[in-house]
Amino acid sequence: MYEDFRLKIYGLVEKPVNLTFEEIRSLPKYSITFDFRCIKGWEIKDSMWAGARVIDVLEIARPLADAKYVIFKANEYTITLSLDRILKGDVILAYEYMNKILPKEKGGPLRLVFPSQECYESVKWVNEIEVTDVYVE
Repeated sequence: MYEDFRLKIYGLVEKPVNLTFEEIRSLPKYSITFDFRCIKGWEIKDSMWAGARVIDVLEIARPLADAKYVIFKANEYTITLSLDRILKGDVILAYEYMNKILPKEKGGPLRLVFPSQECYESVKWVNEIEVTDVYVE
């Protein structure tokens, strides 16, 4: 599944990379469970997600000292998080939901997930990560 997928990591990094789905799955697996809320009023209690911590993924590309922000991209949709927020260690690129491989309709192969987020911040279909020193809205 997802054999043709590549996650591009570039910008203020020592080593720009294109990671396969299997390379990401080979990283230590991190699981989180939290109530997933939407600003439209719905909620999914005890959502179970698992995947690679973003900090572990970024370590492969080695962010430069002046890196401050990370932009997660899924085609035209983007969200920016501070590197400080990512360093907390609970921001993941989920590839599993409820103990099953994340299907395309739920955001597979990779979905940005972290506790205390609103669902609109949970970027589906992440395929690029840009490391930068500028905050992008």
